[in-house]
Amino acid sequence: MRLAAALAASVGLAAPALAEKACFISYSGFEEKIAHLDIEICPGAPMKPEEGFCRIGLDGGAVLIYTFRHTDAEPCLARVDRYEFNDFVGRFGATYDKP
Repeated sequence: MRLAAALAASVGLAAPALAEKACFISYSGFEEKIAHLDIEICPGAPMKPEEGFCRIGLDGGAVLIYTFRHTDAEPCLARVDRYEFNDFVGRFGATYDKP
């Protein structure tokens, strides 16, 4: 009995460690439901294409930068930065040079 209880407890503790990390918002779900523009570089912190990519959206007077990281299954939303439009333009400019 003790051995069975110990094995059950050890399996119970190991299961969460083995669980796959979930992606709350995948790029495929984002792509079809969120109005956005594709951009070739991420403002402020350019990423290597193999690491991820960014998309940009507008919400009233705010600029939203959506950052996606590549995962095993598909790209996953990792971060959203929100800037007031004038702050965004003051920080990053109104234009950018394509890489």
